Amino acid sequence: MCAMYCPEANTIQYSETMGTDKGYKYGTAYIAVDRCKGCALCVWVCDTMAKNNAIKMIMIDQLPLAAVTDNIRYEEKTTVAVLSNPMIVIGN
Repeated sequence: MCAMYCPEANTIQYSETMGTDKGYKYGTAYIAVDRCKGCALCVWVCDTMAKNNAIKMIMIDQLPLAAVTDNIRYEEKTTVAVLSNPMIVIGN
């Protein structure tokens, strides 16, 4: 159910084999943290609508290393926003 409400495509991934060692019959779903925008819609849907309480939102720097992919970087970086007029660029 939470996958229907996620605004970012392919954030919620499914694996039929992951979790079978823990006895899960249908595998597990997991969040691709490098794609997550942090909106917490999946948490609200899971807790409020589905009554599962299966998702917990935590800060990315508190995730175990096994959950972090190579696409995530913690260091500060310059962000450049390009507006609809290509002649105007805001950023450092």
